[in-house]
Amino acid sequence: MKMYQPIKVVLVDDEKHCTESLSIQLEQLDIPTIVLGKFNDPLTAMAFLKENSCDMLFLDIEMPAMSGFDLLNRLNRFSFDVVFTTAYDQYAIKAFQFSALSYLLKPIDEIELTDCINRWLEKKQKTLQTDQFSFMLDMLKNSAKLQTKVALPTTDGLEFIEITKIIRCQAESNYTHIYLQDNISFLICRTLKDVDSILRPNGFLRIHQSHLVNPQHLKRYVRSDGGYVVMSDDAQLSISKANKQQVLEVVNAIERL
Repeated sequence: MKMYQPIKVVLVDDEKHCTESLSIQLEQLDIPTIVLGKFNDPLTAMAFLKENSCDMLFLDIEMPAMSGFDLLNRLNRFSFDVVFTTAYDQYAIKAFQFSALSYLLKPIDEIELTDCINRWLEKKQKTLQTDQFSFMLDMLKNSAKLQTKVALPTTDGLEFIEITKIIRCQAESNYTHIYLQDNISFLICRTLKDVDSILRPNGFLRIHQSHLVNPQHLKRYVRSDGGYVVMSDDAQLSISKANKQQVLEVVNAIERL
């Protein structure tokens, strides 16, 4: 399964075991990330950062050749968010003078790392000047030509996709997985309730607290085990009691042979 637009990160620490360990921790997160580079020499890292863009820089503070603060000063301008990683807590005040997104003490705690990534996602969403979903809802209401597409917020802007290609949407806390044809999926920082408000006018059906489906991609309805549906991507989804009647109405409306 392909997750669109993973968060691009760079790791800088003079101790190799620290960059390797952090890289493994990031891979184990539910939130998709991609490590563009792992550097144990800050000078090499600085050269890379001058020529390449990233979303987040995980940066050690105390390094022999150059401190993390010195590296940022030499870069002068940068668009990525900085997360300082250190075994010492006395640098916290100075770290936030650099508008650091977070300050993680080693060994890095998995929960704190997840919170840090979530903070970045929330910040990214707030920087978008328009609420993309409300914007697209207004456009869908006012123009029939735009009813075939919807805009999904990604880490670097908007992705316009054809609504007919959406198979199903699945809730995951305050995020939603959007599953499309061709084994493509997106993870967006929107609740399923937000997504439902956009896609329901296009016939999408809420079958469960965690599932919103496109009836055009229904493959099978099974009465046993409380009732469930199988989608065109072979996902088997349970139907809640609260939504069962609505699902049956849709199923019964489909012409039978």
